[in-house]
Amino acid sequence: MYVRVEQRGLSPDRVVERYYLDIADIYDALAYYHNNPKEMRRVEKRHERAATEARERSSLTPPDT
Repeated sequence: MYVRVEQRGLSPDRVVERYYLDIADIYDALAYYHNNPKEMRRVEKRHERAATEARERSSLTPPDT
């Protein structure tokens, strides 16, 4: 939720509409993110490593622009 609300600028109401969540869930997730910065950094790093590994394993290449 952090990325969608605070980095992409979506309103919590918009996220609720898109993902069929309760508004309280959005604010709970944001509070958890901000109350647990060390854990969130570990999770973000793990996601970045997984994305890098997936790109390295992929035989697909993006088209030239």
